[in-house]
Amino acid sequence: MSTFLSTAFLQQCFAMHRYDLLVKRLTPSGVVVSCKACKIRHAVRLGPWESPTLEPAPSAAAGPMEPTACATSHLEAVSLQTVDVQSDFLEIGCKQCRGARPFRILECVTRSLASGSGL
Repeated sequence: MSTFLSTAFLQQCFAMHRYDLLVKRLTPSGVVVSCKACKIRHAVRLGPWESPTLEPAPSAAAGPMEPTACATSHLEAVSLQTVDVQSDFLEIGCKQCRGARPFRILECVTRSLASGSGL
């Protein structure tokens, strides 16, 4: 099993097949996302979003969202809405609550789930 400490793989998965990314776990300090297409898992440590230069997408203001509450009651409705590795920005949204919340990416660990994969 290969391990990489880079957000590049997360950005690539999001850009190429974002609908194959599934949120597996969401806690106040991070999110674990698996990609069905690549057969890899991204563990992302998150911090609060505080940037005067980059505003969150308009969806962040669409409605109230408490990520841990959404993860507890309806995890299947939680998804990644935006990934911008140049700004260390990640936005998590909830289809059921119709809201989103921005986060700062503090660390991303990518692991290959498939044996013999090219990673």
